[in-house]
This record gives sequence, C-alpha cells and structure tokens, in this order.
Amino acid sequence: MMSLVVGSVFIVVLASNFYQDFDITWGDGRAQILNNGELLTLSLDKPSGSGFQSKNEYLFGKIDMQLKLVSGNSAGTVTAYYLSSQGSTHDEIDFEFLGNLSGDPYILHTKEQQFYLWFDPTADFHTYSFLWNPQRIIFSVDGKPIREFKNAESVGVPYPKDQPVRIYSSLWNANDWAD
Repeated sequence: MMSLVVGSVFIVVLASNFYQDFDITWGDGRAQILNNGELLTLSLDKPSGSGFQSKNEYLFGKIDMQLKLVSGNSAGTVTAYYLSSQGSTHDEIDFEFLGNLSGDPYILHTKEQQFYLWFDPTADFHTYSFLWNPQRIIFSVDGKPIREFKNAESVGVPYPKDQPVRIYSSLWNANDWAD
C-alpha cells in the first residue's frame, strides 16, 4: 500500500521501499526518495511537477493509494494516480483530481466518468482503490465501490486484459495546458 499526501505544492508518498519498487520518472530534482527508501516526495513549481512509476508491471490485482489533496485554492494542479500499459494497445485505469477554486468541491475523474465526493478530500487521508480482474474493474473510495467497469469486449468495447500495466503517480501544473 502507498500513501500519498498532497500539500499546497508537495506530495509525500510512503511505501515499503521506494528504491526497490519505484523509479522517479521526471521532476528535475522536485522528486526525492528519503528515509532509506521509506518515503517519496513529489513537489510542484509553476512550470512543472514531478512523478514516479513502478519498476514492475502487473496484470490484474488490487492496488490502494491513500491521498490527502491540496486545500484552498488549488486551481491548475492535477494529482493523478493511474495504471497504464504501453504500446499499440495502450490503456489507462485512473483516478485524477483537478484542482479547484477555494470553496468549490473536488471532482474525482475515472476513465471518462466524474464523481463528486461525499467528504472533503483535503481534511484527511482517504483510500482510493482499483480492483482489476478479467471480468471487471471496480473503483472504490474508502472501501465503497463508486464505479464498476465491466468487460464488454463481446459487444466491441475495449477492455485492458492482455497487457500488463505499471503504477504511476504525478503532480503537475495544468494552468498553461488548460489555458
């Protein structure tokens, strides 16, 4: 299990050993592995952010991440936690949070659907989970299923079941991209 804390422009991630299980993929010094591999931090500045990925690939399983999002005016920030394959049949399974103006609710984005959360995701940690198998993907928040994406390949809907994925997470500034 990983824990992800998003501060005003800062993410802290906890795992068993980041040196062993994850690589920092971008960030030009804004990402660091600390405390003998027990802590990974991602930070953000105006022009860029930072991110990491798992060293291993996975085909099916349950993955949990604990997040606490940026409070106050976080407009322009994007916090993403996702599973992604590479190659010609690229697919993604994701949780994505777009920052907002103070007082506006956070909207959770998952694979083309949006959800308003029933709690303040900036007040405390909450667990966001993927349960992925050949039949379905279940998206859960704090153990409560919020979405089920069923395998409907029989009627022509693509489903990620043949290609392994890596775990990714990133924090970045979308202001320039969104303008």
